[in-house]
Amino acid sequence: MKIIGVDIIRGSATAKSRYAAYFISDGSEWSKDVSKHRLLKYIKEIRPDIVAVDNIFELFESKRELVSFLKSIPPTTKIVQTAGKQSLPALAKRYGIRIDPKNPFDEAKASALLAKYGVGEIVSVFTDKTVIKVSRNRSLGKGGWRQNKYRRKVHDSVRAVFREIKKILDEKGLEYVEEIRRGYGGISRGIFIVNSPRESVPINSFRLRDVQVNVSAVEKEKIEFIPMKKHTKYTIVGIDPGTTVGVAVLDLNGHVISVKSKKGWSYSEVTEFILSHGKPVIIATDKKNAPEYVQKMRASFNCTLYTPKEDLPVEKKKVLTSLYQPFNDHERDALASAIDAFNAYKNKFRNIEKRIPEGFDFEEIKAGIIKGMSLKSLIEKSELQEQSKERAEPRFNLEEIKKRDRLIAELREENRRLSTQIRELKKEIERLQDRIHKIASEEYRKVRELNHIKSLEGEIKTLKKVIADKDRTIRELENKIEELRSIKYLEFRGWKAIKTLRKFTREEIEKLISTIGLDEGEVVYISDAGGGGKSAAELLVNRKIKAVLFSGEMSHYAKEVFDRSKIPIIDLERLETKQFEDFILVRADRLDEEVQNAIEEIEKRTLNRLEEMILDYRNRRKMF
Repeated sequence: MKIIGVDIIRGSATAKSRYAAYFISDGSEWSKDVSKHRLLKYIKEIRPDIVAVDNIFELFESKRELVSFLKSIPPTTKIVQTAGKQSLPALAKRYGIRIDPKNPFDEAKASALLAKYGVGEIVSVFTDKTVIKVSRNRSLGKGGWRQNKYRRKVHDSVRAVFREIKKILDEKGLEYVEEIRRGYGGISRGIFIVNSPRESVPINSFRLRDVQVNVSAVEKEKIEFIPMKKHTKYTIVGIDPGTTVGVAVLDLNGHVISVKSKKGWSYSEVTEFILSHGKPVIIATDKKNAPEYVQKMRASFNCTLYTPKEDLPVEKKKVLTSLYQPFNDHERDALASAIDAFNAYKNKFRNIEKRIPEGFDFEEIKAGIIKGMSLKSLIEKSELQEQSKERAEPRFNLEEIKKRDRLIAELREENRRLSTQIRELKKEIERLQDRIHKIASEEYRKVRELNHIKSLEGEIKTLKKVIADKDRTIRELENKIEELRSIKYLEFRGWKAIKTLRKFTREEIEKLISTIGLDEGEVVYISDAGGGGKSAAELLVNRKIKAVLFSGEMSHYAKEVFDRSKIPIIDLERLETKQFEDFILVRADRLDEEVQNAIEEIEKRTLNRLEEMILDYRNRRKMF
C-alpha cells in the first residue's frame, strides 16, 4: 500500500504555502518539503492508495476545490482525514507513534502511519452513482437537404457510440438507467445513470470527430467522513447507588469524561448514560462489599468489578476528588470510586505502554489486560486480525493499473478502426439514401406520428393506473365511512363503541393515543392482553381510563397495577360484542353493570385486605 502523509509547514491552504510530504510504501520511505502545486503533481504521478492529512482544509480552501482535485486523480486514491474528534498528538500516542507536535514532518509521518493502521475517516464527496453523457462534438447549423444529410450522419455516430457503451455496461453486469434524446437519423444525446461508483465503471471521457463522451461521478450535497474502521472507546465507571444515583465516567488514561447524579434515576437510564460515553471495562464502588445494584450493573456489561480493600473513608474521597468539583456527595463518591480503580491499574498501564509495539491500539490492549488476557496473546490476536483483513481486501498494484490502461487504449484503437469502417460503409449507403430522401421524409413523418401515438398510449395507461389507485382509495374510505355509520347507528340502539388496542405494549398504546386518541374516562379493549407488564399498565392508568376489557391471559403485574388504581378489568367473554377494525361494540347497560360489579369487587378485596392487616396487627400486639 502506498500512502502520502501531508502537513502544512507554514501559511494557509493557498498556492504559496509549503507542505511536509511523507511517503511510505512496502520497503521504502521518503520525506520532502514541497509547494502545493508540486504536492498535487506528486499525488497524480505516484497514484497512492491514500493521501492522509490531519485536516483536509490545510490542502483545500473549499469543497469545490476538493471535488475538482478528486476528479483529476485516479478514482482508487482516497483522501483520509486522520484527526477528527481527537488531536493528532493524542491519536499518535494511542498507537505508540512518537512525534514532536511542532515538527510538520513528524505530523505528516504520523498521519501516514495512522492511515496505514486504519485510523481516520475517508473523505467522501461522491455518491455510488456515475453519469455517462454521450452527445455531439460539434454544433449543427442551418441548411438545406445537404445539412440534413450531415445531421443524420452525426446523430448516427452518437447512436453507434451510445450502443457500444451500453454493450460494455451490460457485459460488466452493471445496473443503469438510460435517457435518450432522439435526433434526425439517430440520437442527439444519450445519458446513462449507472448505479456503481466511478472507479467501478470501465469507461473514461473521450472525444471523437463527431461524438464526445463525458464520464463523471455524482456529487453529494455535503462532504461526508466515513470511518476507516470502528474504534471502541473504553471507560472506567464509578457508581454510588441509592435514592439518588451518582455516576462518574473516566477514560483509560484517567481523564474525567462525565460526572452526573439524579434522584430516582432508573436502571435503564443509568445504563444508557454509561453507554453514551463508551464501553465500560471496570465498574467501581467505594465499598468493600459491592452493593447489589453495582453487581447487577457489572453483570449487565460483563466487565470487571473493582472494590477497595476497605470502605473508602470520606477524607480519602475528598483527597481523590480534590482537583474536581463534584456537585454533591453522590457525585463525589462515584468519582472517588472511579479514580481509585484507575489508580489501582495505573502502574500496570504505564508498564504495558512501554512494551506495546508501534501500531497497536493502546486502549484496546489496556482493555484486554483488565479482562485478564496477556500482552502476548493480545498482540498475536491483533496481528492475526490484520493479516486476515489484508487477505480479504484485494490490492491493485501499479502493474495491474498499467495493464488495464493498455487494454483501454487497445479498445479505443479498435473503436476508432470500427468508426472508420462505418464511415466508409456510410458513404456507399448515402448514395442510395439521397435517391429515397423524399420517400424517407414521408416515412419519417409517419414514424414520428406512430411514436407520438405510442407515447400517448403510454400516458393513458399510466393515468388509468393512477385512476385505479384513486378508486381503490375511495372504496376503502367509503367502507370506512359505512363502518362508522354502522357504529353510530348501533350507539343509538344502546350499544357503546370501545377503542381497540391490538397488543398490550407501550408502543401500541402510544400509537392508539396519537392516531385515534384516548381521553380520560374512556373504556379500552385489549384484544391480546398477553405480554403486557407493569409499564404498559401504568401508561393506561396515567390516561385516567374508566375500565379495561381484555381477551387472553393478562399478567398478574398488570392486574396489580389496575387493581391498585381501582380500574376494573373485565373479560370480554362476559359481554355481547360486535367486532370492527378499530372498535368493538358492547351493550351499554351490560357494560355499566359489569363495571359496577368489578368496582364493588375491587372495594371488597381492598376492605378484606385492610381487615386482614388490622387482624394481623392485633395478633402481633397480643404476642408482645
